[in-house]
Amino acid sequence: MNRLAHIEQQRLLESFFLPDLCNARAILILLVVTEGLVLALTLVESGLTSFSIPRFALVSFFVQWVALLSVAILCQSRTLLVRLPTWGASVLAMAIIQLVTLLVSILGDFIWPQYIQTIDWSWIMRNMLVSGIFAAMGLRYFYVQSQWRLKTQAELKSRLAALQANIRPHFFFNTLNTVASLIVIDPEKAERMLLDLAQLFRAVLKGGDTPTSLAEEIALGQGYLDIEQTRLGERLTVVWELPHSLPDVKVPQLMLQPILENAVYHGIQPSIDNGEICTSLTHVSRSKASNGEPGWYIKVSNTKQAGPTTTQGNRIAQQNIKARLDAQFVGRAKLEIEDLGQRYNVSIFIPDDSHEEAT
Repeated sequence: MNRLAHIEQQRLLESFFLPDLCNARAILILLVVTEGLVLALTLVESGLTSFSIPRFALVSFFVQWVALLSVAILCQSRTLLVRLPTWGASVLAMAIIQLVTLLVSILGDFIWPQYIQTIDWSWIMRNMLVSGIFAAMGLRYFYVQSQWRLKTQAELKSRLAALQANIRPHFFFNTLNTVASLIVIDPEKAERMLLDLAQLFRAVLKGGDTPTSLAEEIALGQGYLDIEQTRLGERLTVVWELPHSLPDVKVPQLMLQPILENAVYHGIQPSIDNGEICTSLTHVSRSKASNGEPGWYIKVSNTKQAGPTTTQGNRIAQQNIKARLDAQFVGRAKLEIEDLGQRYNVSIFIPDDSHEEAT
């Protein structure tokens, strides 16, 4: 029950319009934006010729305290705010910012009595008005950005569902025909293939957006190629170049199988000669990576007839895989296609955040 509640809480936090303000990047952006705001207000107030650095430093100190304290409280209150409706969360967030502005303004009167001998309520009200305007603008920006992100995710899921719907019937018909061709010739072999086929069907019908482990994805691909190798016999040679222990990396479901299926049906099967499918997995360290990010390269290389490959099946599978990689790794993963005439290579780069460089 606690696990289900935690999952539901994470789902609400991901769809909440107020972003996570606890990370260093958000704080750095906040500092830069507030300093720009202070500079603009100081220039408007004093002009360029009468610009006072001490005055700018004093206002910066005040504004940074308001901004950092507000962000700290909003960060800790995010799990509470997410349970409220959007208008309620906005009102409470605005109240928190206004309260922080009020307290910091009053505290400022006591810290710098040389500037203000008594509490200047007009100055405090001005501070609260300015912070309220910019807080409202910030909350509105976060809300619009959140709605755009949710809309983009919904469109992506719809597109992925449509692409996946095109792949699944094609996969079902091909694999069922494979088993049917062996039922009369070799019933025992057909039975073993049905067991492998059951594993494939389970993965296909499972669907969903939950990532799977790279080891499970490779095992699924090996089961698929076992079926095709039994059907094609000597026409297909399968080579796996894998490390002794597979990394604990999460990847989108059915990422590898459609590539292997394309290699069989658009590379090996149309060719009159025997063909080969070689699948390799290699690690790229941070020092050797072109973008400085460590990760794993999965490469599927198959022989084929000379000439460009322009079949619709390849495009559908590759679009599906690229879209799911972008959705999971936010543009950090890469899908590279290389048509060399008599050989077709598909490479997938998977970032590995958990891998540490050997020292």
